[in-house]
Amino acid sequence: MRMKWGIAVAALVMTAGLLAQHATAQTENNGSASTGTSTNAPQSKTDQDTRPHIRFDDFLNEAIRFNLDLAAQRANIAITHAGITTASQRPDWSADFGFPVVDLSGQGNPITFSIGLDAPIELGGKQGRRIRAAKADLGIANSDYDDAVRHLRATATGAFIDALSARAILASKQKSIGELERIVSVNDERHRVGDIGEIELVQSRVERDQFRADVISAEADVVTADLAMGQQLGKQERVAEKLPVPDGTLDIPVRTFDVAQLVATALERRPDVVSKQKALKAAESRIELANVNLIPDVTVSGSYSHLAAGTGGFVQPADNTLAASLSVNLPFSRWKNRGELEGARATRTQAEIQLKATQLQAETEVRSAYAQYGASVKRLQVYRDGLLKDADRVLEARLYAYQRGGATLLEVIDAQRTSADIYLSYAQALADHARALVTLEQTADIWDVAF
Repeated sequence: MRMKWGIAVAALVMTAGLLAQHATAQTENNGSASTGTSTNAPQSKTDQDTRPHIRFDDFLNEAIRFNLDLAAQRANIAITHAGITTASQRPDWSADFGFPVVDLSGQGNPITFSIGLDAPIELGGKQGRRIRAAKADLGIANSDYDDAVRHLRATATGAFIDALSARAILASKQKSIGELERIVSVNDERHRVGDIGEIELVQSRVERDQFRADVISAEADVVTADLAMGQQLGKQERVAEKLPVPDGTLDIPVRTFDVAQLVATALERRPDVVSKQKALKAAESRIELANVNLIPDVTVSGSYSHLAAGTGGFVQPADNTLAASLSVNLPFSRWKNRGELEGARATRTQAEIQLKATQLQAETEVRSAYAQYGASVKRLQVYRDGLLKDADRVLEARLYAYQRGGATLLEVIDAQRTSADIYLSYAQALADHARALVTLEQTADIWDVAF
């Protein structure tokens, strides 16, 4: 009789504990999936308490400001801007000096010297065309930088999402192992009083230890995700003593979009499309420059010469002479072999093709991202509409039946495992939804993401 009372008490304790643990797990799992913060890992929590926390907006601003790849891209703008200065330069003038001619024979040959100045003049507005082409190149560099920002913004946001997701997954696995710890504890008592055999106790321990291994892997995944996030900030300290902890939530609202409007926005605003449009204009500027380079240039020359008075057999008065001349270069080779012009025209044809290809790529990416986002919303809704509740009902029913001898330990463990898998998949669905939103807004070049 005493054994039966012990069995009954153990069963009631186990069931009550599991129900309480499961209810707490469900509430905390929803919270952890939303905040991405682990609450049941003392080592991780202690480490995170000593590390700086960072909000998404601050993280993104810091990444754009200090990211090393983006800094290298900014250097291209400075390099291209220097090209405008180079293009504005005019041809250099040249000076000629005729050193005095001295009569070494002593026959009275007069001493002479001269000085001249040559000033080349470009015709056809070559300088203006060069400046216009250089400014077009600067516009391309600016658009390429904007496109690099667009890609970095998406990459950095993905790293932030991964860090939040890793914490949500860790929290889900920690809650599962908490439930299994309760099962093992109660089964220890039930085995002690003889209600169950040793196999059932060992089975519960095996299940618990398996989840412990998963938790260890999940903890390592958190560290890896944090390091990947810190790397985006471009500073060594951000992957060491000042490795940040992300503050945010993956439980963001579902959005609705008009795919036609997204496509129109992308074709109008996406920096890679704008860059190709500017490249086409730059190619046209190069054609204009190649045409004016076929126009001959002139050189205006002036000179002054002095002839001293001669003596002996070279008797003559002193003479001072000013002279001027105009020379024209004749670019016969450029007229015959117009390689610069032909190259510029080929570049324009290439730019037209690249523009069409980029526009097609942009529209394809937007429509693909729109479809993926719609699928992520539907998948997320499956969990919110009933899957989570159904998993809870199954587990509660198994626990209730186990209390009354109507279910086995394996059935309880299987229900607990199914519930854990579903909540883990829900956390992953939240992350997938966030990633899909980021991809959609990146492809359409709109940005109002917040976590």
